[in-house]
Amino acid sequence: MTPELRHRIETALGTRVRRSLPLRGGNIAQATRIETDDGRNLVVKHMVPRPQSPHPIFGTLPKATLKDEAFMLDRLRQTGAVPVPEVVHVTPDLLILTFIDCDQDALSNTGQAALADVLTALHAHTAPRFGFDRPTPIGPVQRPNAWSTDWVAFLRDQRLMFFGHLAQQAGRLPDGCFAGLEKLCANLDRWIPTDQTPSLIHGDLWIGNILFRQQRLAALIDPATYYADAEIELAFLPLFSGVGSAFFERYHAHRPINPLFFEERQMLYQLEPLLAHAIFFGGGYGARVHQIVRYYGG
Repeated sequence: MTPELRHRIETALGTRVRRSLPLRGGNIAQATRIETDDGRNLVVKHMVPRPQSPHPIFGTLPKATLKDEAFMLDRLRQTGAVPVPEVVHVTPDLLILTFIDCDQDALSNTGQAALADVLTALHAHTAPRFGFDRPTPIGPVQRPNAWSTDWVAFLRDQRLMFFGHLAQQAGRLPDGCFAGLEKLCANLDRWIPTDQTPSLIHGDLWIGNILFRQQRLAALIDPATYYADAEIELAFLPLFSGVGSAFFERYHAHRPINPLFFEERQMLYQLEPLLAHAIFFGGGYGARVHQIVRYYGG
């Protein structure tokens, strides 16, 4: 922690930082745990200049700020359904949150059931349209969220084609994949019904954003919130969080899951996070996108 950052934190909090410890993770900001002279345990997230991306597309996109994260955390808190850290202080490049003590990285069956309880309560919060009050970031990318009453059009234009264009421009997709994605997007209504309900979702539930304490859900962090078909959150979860039958059985007991989700839509809804990971990390994510596109005839 630099002296300048320490001074900003102490000025914002009105107390001295007694101890600091770097935390892992963070795509757009560095995270540090601090203890203060007045006895508080907090997390500081601070945006720092990053080396220029090798792909100029990132320089043309709206920049995410930590005010976006604070806004989304407050929106989740307002539901009363989701435990989240409290926002103590925020500016565009500095966010101070309450520290959430947690003790496990993997999801036990009990933990999966606790997560299902929370998500069914969150997904019960609905809106008349799909989208959100503002763009919401996932990693360094601001996703558009223009309100729409048409879920198929929203998914096509503001998720799949949005990320598809970025992945293609960044050279992350195999030959023929983008043309197949365009074909698939022209036929989304073959698999996605038109009567889906706009539900509030967390939007980025990988294992690092799900905190447990003694097999109880302590908090969800780093949201990428918007109103969507809740099935897109259910599709994301098995990719990067390790949930399995214990989660889906408990979720289904609260909020029945249409069998066609597993039979027809789960892989389709995994395209958005896989496209995003292809852009950010490369590797085999582009090839997996191509496999799914071809599976659906694209």
